[in-house]
Amino acid sequence: MMNARNGCLIALLVLLAACAREESAEPASNAEDSAATIAPAIVAPGDSADPAQPPSYEVSIASAASGHNKALERCAQQPRSVRTQCEQEANAAFAEVQTSLEPLRGNQE
Repeated sequence: MMNARNGCLIALLVLLAACAREESAEPASNAEDSAATIAPAIVAPGDSADPAQPPSYEVSIASAASGHNKALERCAQQPRSVRTQCEQEANAAFAEVQTSLEPLRGNQE
């Protein structure tokens, strides 16, 4: 009984391997066509931002918001007696950063 079962499994695996080999042979003939249709890179290496320039408004405000969120997390771990003051200071510092970054914001008319 086991030999018949093993024989059927082997026959099935050989059949599947043959089918897989036939399918993989077809795309190989079209390899040159598929290589010609690959799209170019979206951003050319020379088109990236200059690292010597200051970061954009979006990067700066996202960084400041991240720092603000971390400060609020630290405030949440403080005792209740100082938590409110800590949150107010974190919010004030973030508002100050927002004001200082306003000149970097684009499309101001």
